[in-house]
Amino acid sequence: MNDLTRLPVDTAASIGQGRYCVLSTGHLTAGTAVLLDEWASWPPSDRPIDIAASVYGWFVPTREIDERWRGQLPDDLLQVISFARDRGFQFVLLHCDGDEVDMLPRHHW
Repeated sequence: MNDLTRLPVDTAASIGQGRYCVLSTGHLTAGTAVLLDEWASWPPSDRPIDIAASVYGWFVPTREIDERWRGQLPDDLLQVISFARDRGFQFVLLHCDGDEVDMLPRHHW
């Protein structure tokens, strides 16, 4: 069994790392939630953005969206992605128990 805490420091430093924030799914509309669930079931090459779905929400990257896909993303999702990217996060985990922030709209569903 591999234990990352026992790896030499130089090996641990060479493992890819990322930075993410956890935000409430309440920053999305119910319609966007349905859309994310739908997209998560598609083959990865057909999705307008990368999505990893879980029982409690979705994990999405915050990189700039390709123009050919940008028009397919709802404004609330674009706002969340932009909020996280502007704060230096590479990913955002949208979680049902995630934090709500005043800078983003809240939707109750």
